[in-house]
Amino acid sequence: MGDKEKIGYFLKHKDNEVMYFEMDAKTSRIVGNNYIIDSKRLPFNLKYNDDFAERTEQLSIWIKARGLTGSRKDLSNIIAINGVKDEIELIIKSYGLNVTDHYWIHEAEINLTWNNMNCFNNIFDKIKINDNIDFSIDKNVKTPSPNYCVDGSIEKRWIINEKGERVLLKGSRHKIMQEPFNEVIAGKIMEEFRIFHVPYELKSNYDLIPYSECKTMADINNEYITANWVIGTEEYGTKEIYNHFIDICKNNGILDAKERLDEMIAIDFLIGNDDRHKGNFGILRNSDSLNWIKIAPIFDNGNSLFYDRDNESINDWGTDSLGKTFDSSNRLQLNVIDYPQWYNKSKGNIIIDIVAQELKKNIRLSDDRIAKIIEITKKRKDIFENIINKIK
Repeated sequence: MGDKEKIGYFLKHKDNEVMYFEMDAKTSRIVGNNYIIDSKRLPFNLKYNDDFAERTEQLSIWIKARGLTGSRKDLSNIIAINGVKDEIELIIKSYGLNVTDHYWIHEAEINLTWNNMNCFNNIFDKIKINDNIDFSIDKNVKTPSPNYCVDGSIEKRWIINEKGERVLLKGSRHKIMQEPFNEVIAGKIMEEFRIFHVPYELKSNYDLIPYSECKTMADINNEYITANWVIGTEEYGTKEIYNHFIDICKNNGILDAKERLDEMIAIDFLIGNDDRHKGNFGILRNSDSLNWIKIAPIFDNGNSLFYDRDNESINDWGTDSLGKTFDSSNRLQLNVIDYPQWYNKSKGNIIIDIVAQELKKNIRLSDDRIAKIIEITKKRKDIFENIINKIK
């Protein structure tokens, strides 16, 4: 970072200056002056607050949340590869760039443009030319790169395929390595019922370690904005977050928000997704006009189907699973949905077939484990059909 004690930075949205702030050159902590330039383009809820100390704290939280999490098992290796002291310095070194939204950071004294720096149009990693590329980050990944501004604890890596598409490779945290298979299962179920989603493919590296692969939902013109951001754009008092989110979307031109949320809630119950938080669903918007386009496709479904439970405890957990969005469990969240016109009961058993067929491809799963998961998935399907019968 040079010999200066403090370095000034711009937080930008494309080429629009959004905020100025200063960081300590040695500690990468926000110190000194900071001020908002364009409140309309803030990536977090600062527009309602003009308190300097709180603005500093919220900016610090946003920068830290933009980078790799401490739970990434390859974090120490990534830090060593890049010669930095921590993930914050890695974010700054990588200009805070990703292929999800259009925010980034650079030193105020340096003249840089979005056109020359963004990861949608510019090369950041070697081109993928076969299906055996390793999803772990190695010395081939340079800065700037979107690989240093992704969340989650699973090893993952953005690469560019031979078509020029930005593709996410995503591994697993557990010995049975079930998450990549679950991503494919969820995608195939949603494909069957024509639910808007991000498709995933199952791949494996040189050591036959499975990982999932998907394309980015964003592009050079349109970006993904999380539900956390959406919910924070307006005060909601005692209003339930579910209705608050829907109302904000309607106020911004997305009229089918309830239908899209209800689809997500239904799928999360059927597959037992216990990691649907407010960071992995949201909206797509045009980053030039700031017009909201639609609810983002459903993605990030790997933490499902007892992915982290041992065989003996699967039955103990039963048909319900943890909820993190609108209620404490996925079963309780079904209480807010309307009758799903998309659900065809004659296709209900296809859900079971997809779960069975895809899990059997995982050589690390025992027949007993697969049988237990299938049995509980059947029960979930029956519960879901009973609930929607009552709604109808």
